[in-house]
Amino acid sequence: MPLDGGCPGKARWNPKDNETPVKTKLGVKLAVLLVGLSTIPMLVSSYLGYVTARDSLTTTVMNQLTGIRRSKGSQVESYFHTVFNQIRTMSESLIIVSSMIEFRDAFSKLDSPEIPSQLRDAVARYYQESYLIELSKFMDLRPRVEEYLPSRRGSYYLQYHYIANNPYPIGKKYYLNQANDGSEYSQVHRQYHFEHRKFVERFGYVDLFLIDHETGQIVYTVLKEPDFATNLVSGPYRNTGLARAFGKARAVELGSAVPLADFEAYEPSLGQPGAFVCSPIIKDGQRIGVLALQLSNTEIDNVISGNRGWARDGLGKTGDSGIVGPDYLMRSSARGFIEEPERHLARLRARGVSEKTLRRMQAYGSTTLLQEVRLPSVEAALAGQEGAGRQIGSAGGRSLVSYGPLNIEGLNWTIASRIDEDEALRPVEQLRLRLLRLTLLVLAFTVVSALLLGRGILKPVNALVAATRHLAQGDLSVRVPVTSRDELGQLSATFNGMADSIQQQTAEIRQKNRENEALLLNILPGPIADRLKSGESVIADHFAAVTVLFADIVGFTVLSNGRPPTEVVDLLNDLFRRFDAMAQRRGVEKIKTIGDAYMAVAGLPVQCDDHARRMAELALEMTAEAHRFSQDRKMDFSLRIGLNSGPVVAGVIGATKFIYDLWGDTVNTASRMESHGVAGSVQVTRSVYEQLKTEYEFEPRGEIEVKGKGRMSAWLLRSRVAVQA
Repeated sequence: MPLDGGCPGKARWNPKDNETPVKTKLGVKLAVLLVGLSTIPMLVSSYLGYVTARDSLTTTVMNQLTGIRRSKGSQVESYFHTVFNQIRTMSESLIIVSSMIEFRDAFSKLDSPEIPSQLRDAVARYYQESYLIELSKFMDLRPRVEEYLPSRRGSYYLQYHYIANNPYPIGKKYYLNQANDGSEYSQVHRQYHFEHRKFVERFGYVDLFLIDHETGQIVYTVLKEPDFATNLVSGPYRNTGLARAFGKARAVELGSAVPLADFEAYEPSLGQPGAFVCSPIIKDGQRIGVLALQLSNTEIDNVISGNRGWARDGLGKTGDSGIVGPDYLMRSSARGFIEEPERHLARLRARGVSEKTLRRMQAYGSTTLLQEVRLPSVEAALAGQEGAGRQIGSAGGRSLVSYGPLNIEGLNWTIASRIDEDEALRPVEQLRLRLLRLTLLVLAFTVVSALLLGRGILKPVNALVAATRHLAQGDLSVRVPVTSRDELGQLSATFNGMADSIQQQTAEIRQKNRENEALLLNILPGPIADRLKSGESVIADHFAAVTVLFADIVGFTVLSNGRPPTEVVDLLNDLFRRFDAMAQRRGVEKIKTIGDAYMAVAGLPVQCDDHARRMAELALEMTAEAHRFSQDRKMDFSLRIGLNSGPVVAGVIGATKFIYDLWGDTVNTASRMESHGVAGSVQVTRSVYEQLKTEYEFEPRGEIEVKGKGRMSAWLLRSRVAVQA
């Protein structure tokens, strides 16, 4: 090339040079155009597919968490409802009334202001050398040992014989059935202690107390902890939750709500969490005492964790359900502490929790009343709000959470179910990575194809662009035909793989939605579930004529004693599944089961004129099936059934759970027909008899005394009237 004289070595531009650079620019432009047309829509559709999948999966997980939270909340509320019913029933029972009178009278014969020095010294020595040493491992001690001691001779006498001189260790002293002191109290104790202890053990309570109404003197406990024989008005535990619950029970009107004291560290139980429920004991219309039950936080943990079945309940590896009280302290144990206690304690230590609190968690094996949870979801639930959303947890991680208040008389508790967002959205994150890899692969193939084929690639690229647009609009069935084996064919196959992946992920999400709907239909009748999904917030209907059935397995409680829990549950599950199938065949709606009791109704939510006949047929078939079942299993039990017809109110109870239930005098009378019935028979009221007397054979029982109803006429349903030829 010739050089210009001005600047040696510099090439001079020649306008006559060939036009190859122009052709190169056009090729690059065409390649860029082709790449842009093929990849940009794909990127957009992939992103939209990812966002859609992420939002859909998030909604699904939120709904699932809400279902779990409401189910757990319903179980907790049901547990307390059962406790309230049990203590009301127990306080009215003959054994409680009799033992209250006899323990009180026996205690009064031991009591006097004068306290023998040998009793005082022996009891004080037990506290100093045994109990207070053990208590100091868990709680700070009071300044003086005298602050733990009772004040009267009867209290010292009983604490000496049943605590200080008891050969069993702390925590096992309830095994002593009788002190060999020859006193009338020990005779009464031997008579009643075993039955009371069996009740406490069977129903999972910590302790049972009999307290004198007038004086506040604890005249009997099962567990024989240091609160035994003390006075709740003037004694060392007058400021405890037990004393407060007792005070409410003394003043509460008969038939009103059962007084309940929330969980707090209970000193006689070595500082372990204790909650108390009380009920007056009445004889001849006069209050003679108070029955108190100490509740176990272990029972709450079993309910809230599904017996540690978090993954089985749908909470994966990181999810948890928990209860928090108005003091922001947990009323249940955290899953992290149960599964990995050292790691959980390390996280709490890093958040500044004191070593004293961490040691108590280790000692009690629980985070109840020890772990503080101050989160927006707790604040909202304490304010009575229910909701779901994303939340930064106490440990700093992002979680999906559903929260709401619990409806328990006397308690202001909240419940929440949560799961780590990373785990919940892992499927859609995997989809995002696959989409990204597929997009990069498609981009590479598109660039190579554009550079090599030029205009020839435009037609198949347009096909890909159109397909991606259909995919972005939600047409997951769109596919691109593979017409060659070159890079373009591979690109088409890759697109189809991406579409298959998105379609599969979407199908999985839809399947989860169908499963959630099926779960709702297992909880509520179909018409009620439809109304709830349509937006009705309060569902309550009046039905003028239905027939209600109550059934109870007579002898099952005795039969289940000594059997493994799994065998008992298997027996009930097998029998009740058969009952469910019978009810479904006859168009009868099962309402619920409580223990070994079964409740159903005919004539709602879809009304029918033959509700009494349907229920009579079901009752006879259930009785026969129970007989066959007991013979097949070689067990001695029978079914007792009660029927009643009349009006009821039915609906979904509360705003924090989905439980379909019935109310009304018709329901109560049906229950009385069952409880006052005859084993192996179906007892009915006049309303049922009048509807069916021409179709069925009945055996009149005459008038029977029914609790709360007085005398009522009743009949036993025997069989259907044979049709004569």
